[in-house]
Amino acid sequence: MPHGKPAGVPCVQLDEAGRCRIFGQPERPTVCSSLRPGPEMCGQTREHALHFLAQLESLTTPG
Repeated sequence: MPHGKPAGVPCVQLDEAGRCRIFGQPERPTVCSSLRPGPEMCGQTREHALHFLAQLESLTTPG
């Protein structure tokens, strides 16, 4: 996404299973490559992880 990804909008590079289509590729954005998820981010469920990411997006939204 050349101008970034709005909060709450899934990345266009995610496949139907929610996996990154460009994982490990040079065109993968630096922000994605530098993200180092840990237990506090991932939790025990997918829902926990998605909620954490939604909060992170909200907290880092410009303006």
